Amino acid sequence: MSACVARLATRLAARRVRAPGDGSRSFISSRLARVAPSRLGAAPPPGAVLDSRGAAADSDAPLTPEEETLRDVTRKLVDCRRRKAAANAVDLLVGLGREGIDPDLFAATTCLSACVAAGKQDLALKVFEEVFEKDVVKPDEVVFAELIRGHLAAQPPAWPRVNALLARMDSQYGVAPTAMTYNILLGKCADDNELERAEDLIDRMADDDVAPDQFTFESVKKRRSIRSYAKKVLLV
Repeated sequence: MSACVARLATRLAARRVRAPGDGSRSFISSRLARVAPSRLGAAPPPGAVLDSRGAAADSDAPLTPEEETLRDVTRKLVDCRRRKAAANAVDLLVGLGREGIDPDLFAATTCLSACVAAGKQDLALKVFEEVFEKDVVKPDEVVFAELIRGHLAAQPPAWPRVNALLARMDSQYGVAPTAMTYNILLGKCADDNELERAEDLIDRMADDDVAPDQFTFESVKKRRSIRSYAKKVLLV
């Protein structure tokens, strides 16, 4: 276990609280509330106010102190992702719980993304376990896409873990992969010139009626053979 993972585990264990009927819930788990689905996108423009889903909201709308704190922490989490500051991101997420404020899906996903960007996949998986796997916040496709990016960044790419995650995201969480996820996978196949794997993925897209989007063929443009096969199978 890496030092970062150990540090996160120590923090979470030190802040455990009892909840009725569940003495093992972590501090973060006890503080997270139900949230509406959102997607992890680009950082908001300077001065934008973030609503509970991390989206730009009306800057004239009054904010409660809790909403202001969540907005400020979310901005810091976005900056952590930009700086690849995994440990700082985890500190911020844990700090929200310490303040008695419920993080939302955007904040939690950005924390996980910061870990992936920093190359701390073990830490990202720990965040997923504490926040998403315990069903205190329902993950969306972006959460799984970030984990997939982390697995593919390993040397060698952790394709068995990717395949297991693809199966879990649908069967366990009811999140079906769209072109967004397949674009990541196909892009990696193109980078590594894995024609057979790419063809299998394209066949799966066709079998599951996943339509390509504007980025699908762009993701494989460096490999003519993959691009040609994708057009043959998906553009029918």
